[in-house]
Amino acid sequence: MVTLKDVAKKANVSPSTVSRVMSNSKDISENTRKKVTKIMDELGYVPNITARKLVTNQSNTIGLVLKTISIEMRQNPFFTEVLTSISSVCEEKRFSTIMTTSYTSEDLLNEVKALVLSKAVDGFILLYSMENDPIYKYLVDNEVPFVVIGKKINNDPNVMFVDNDNIEASYNLTKYMSGLGHRSLLFLSENNTYEVNKDRLTGFLKVCKEDNIQHKYVNEVVSRDEITNLLINEDIRKNYTGIVTTDSMLNLNLLSALYKLNVNIPDDIQTCTFTDSYLSESACPPQTVVNIYPENLGKIAAKSLLEILQKEDAVMHSSIIPTSIIERDSTKQLKS
Repeated sequence: MVTLKDVAKKANVSPSTVSRVMSNSKDISENTRKKVTKIMDELGYVPNITARKLVTNQSNTIGLVLKTISIEMRQNPFFTEVLTSISSVCEEKRFSTIMTTSYTSEDLLNEVKALVLSKAVDGFILLYSMENDPIYKYLVDNEVPFVVIGKKINNDPNVMFVDNDNIEASYNLTKYMSGLGHRSLLFLSENNTYEVNKDRLTGFLKVCKEDNIQHKYVNEVVSRDEITNLLINEDIRKNYTGIVTTDSMLNLNLLSALYKLNVNIPDDIQTCTFTDSYLSESACPPQTVVNIYPENLGKIAAKSLLEILQKEDAVMHSSIIPTSIIERDSTKQLKS
């Protein structure tokens, strides 16, 4: 079994230097850090996490808090890409990640409290932003380091946010649809609790007002059956030329509902959504989307949190990730 002393001997450094590398000490130069971690990888050295935690009072573990752990959430490509990029950054810095697994808000808060009280994590990344969030309040009140992937909802200088400008992104997507000739649009959202959906609705409504577009927005629609009933009640072919959805999973259920009703895309109606993924690209037809670059959101959030944990003088600053529209077969210029 490879020991810490074996690593120190091959790297030609002292055992205490190896320990400081493992604890991410700021006193270690980047060259030394790279040399020691390379030797650790070559030798296959696995540090004793329990022993290190007793010495440093750090777990070298990041907690990841999702809205819920529902099937829709687990299978959503957005969260897969964000979590993958977070894990990649943490692994590079020899941090582990642990994800919350609760279904209800109350259980989610209790799980976060348990992780904090047991010192199982050094900090958190919240993968959502919501007004009056009890988890946010608990972390602030207990001075637990965390970063939010989502909209900045207050002026707390001690909390860092990483997000897109979702008002602008939705504005640009709706303006794009307007430019194709659409004058009647339906906007579908799974809920209006989270800030991201509020902002996307705001951008949509702004364009509808500017360009005199007839519109309707509906919240709390998720399943294919719910959407199917809505489309029937709205007489979708007669009253609308396009549908905007706030999420790729919701868009997938919309496509299923339209198929069930024998509505052709893009000839009978046109569709577009947010977040590019294999679901959007492989759909029939491929979907026009706003690419929000979830891998960049996760990467910057992880780097920001690790900087907070490793540097006493870390500067708190929020980041906005630019977006872009990817045009695909689900939209086209309308005939006059």
